[in-house]
Order: sequence, then C-alpha cells, then structure tokens
Amino acid sequence: MLSTPKILQGFHATPKALNTDKKWIMAVIAGDVFISAKSTEANGILMDAETADELKFFCQRRLQLGQWRGVDCEVWDLVPEARAAADFKLVELRGLLVSAGDNEFTLACRGVQLLDWHSKHRFCGSCGEAMQNGGTEHAMRCDPCNISNYPRISPCIIVVVTRGEHCLLARQPSWPEGRFSTLAGFVEAGESAEQALHREVFEEVGVEVGNVRYVGSQSWPFPGQLMLGFIAEALTDEIVVDGVEISEAHWCHYDDLPEYVPPPTIMAGRLIKQFVDEVSGG
Repeated sequence: MLSTPKILQGFHATPKALNTDKKWIMAVIAGDVFISAKSTEANGILMDAETADELKFFCQRRLQLGQWRGVDCEVWDLVPEARAAADFKLVELRGLLVSAGDNEFTLACRGVQLLDWHSKHRFCGSCGEAMQNGGTEHAMRCDPCNISNYPRISPCIIVVVTRGEHCLLARQPSWPEGRFSTLAGFVEAGESAEQALHREVFEEVGVEVGNVRYVGSQSWPFPGQLMLGFIAEALTDEIVVDGVEISEAHWCHYDDLPEYVPPPTIMAGRLIKQFVDEVSGG
C-alpha cells in the first residue's frame, strides 16, 4: 500500500510531481519574476493555472519546481514579449529579499536558478551532443558519454567578526558611499567552510579570528551561491584592507552602526542583528 506523501507547510523542492488536481505556476522573464496582480499566493510569486493560461503563448520552457503547501508548482520561462501582458508586473529577484518570506524567496530562487542552469547545459561539454532531460531528477544527460550534469551550487562563507561590543564591517570599492556589510567569499577547492572563513578574513582585512560559530545558511541566486553564515571573534584588531575586494573597513559599536547595512532578511543583516541582540541583551 502506497503511503500518502507528507505535505510540508512551505515549499518542498523536488523534481517529482505529485500530479495534484491544482497546480501553481511561477513565471520568469530573463531572471526576473513576473507577478500577477490577481494572485496573493506566495506574495504573488505563484499564480493558478487559469491565470497563467494567458501566458502560455509566451512560454518557451517549463520545469517542475516541487510542491508549495502540497500542490505541484512549475516555473515557466517566458520570452521578453510577455511583458506586454496586462495585470502583470516584473519584479527583480533581489527585491524579493525584502518583500518575501524565507519560503517564498526559496521558491523564487529555485525557479530562477533552475532555468539558468537548464539554459547553460543544453549541450554536452565533452562531445557537443544535445543533452536530454534526466526524467525523474533535475539533470541534463548525455547518453553517448554517460554523463549527467546537475544544478551547481557554489558554497560561500559570510561572517560577522566581533570584538567585544564592536563588529567589523567593510565596503567594496563598487558600493555607494556609506554602504557597509560583513565579509564574505567563496570556499575554494579542498577547503572546509571554516578554513575558507579564516583565509578570507585574513586576506581581506588582515585580522585573525577564533571561536567560530555557525549561524545558518541562505540561498543567494546571483547566480548560484549558498551562503554559510558564521559569527567569529577577533584574535587581532589591526585592520589592513587588501585594497582590491575591500576598500574600507572599521570596528563599529553595536549602537552606532553605519546608516546603510543589510536588512535582516539577508544573511549579512541576520548576522549583524544576532550580534547586536547578543551584546545588547535584546
């Protein structure tokens, strides 16, 4: 006897469809989310099949995303001409970081990332033959080479470095004046996340750290990172910026932070907020 699949209350990422009577559709145009003014499901990110029907003509590709509250959902890749459709608006993925909840943002991230991966793996990198869909899993397969390509995720560390009631915040040369954030960087081949953290902090600001604590993770689809968030204590306090990735860095008191720091919906902001809460007793 087959068991009934457990229904998760948020988003369940899976390539397998449950063939539910109802279906949710997420529409994407060139990496941005096309939202229906008629829908309130998942902050408007999802629309029912009837609403999505008028977009069928513009759909060039569709992929199974998973289930939203137990209902199958797909992502549709629309051609740019779909912008002319009435009662829809285009929303940048970054904008959903502030307006959407964790489950909604995860849903949007998955849709955009899967479409990007699918479009970049249409042909085999070894023999040049056209790749085929993997069927029951998200994979692009070349049968002659017996190769399957899966969606790639690049792990990154992101860390707020603390020193008593101060934390280290920095800015990149390309950022507007007054905008500061935590330190971050890619995990290199052969490294653990903790090793990458020590290396990145020392390379960018010349500070050595210890007492590293893992806080949490967040998908960062620009284009395909997974941010691993940490809090670490400074063992040295002299700051020496590298002048390449970091142009300016300071020790900032928890009640005198720069005017422009990330909101807590972003992992950097979440780390800063946790630091402030811990030292202030908030």
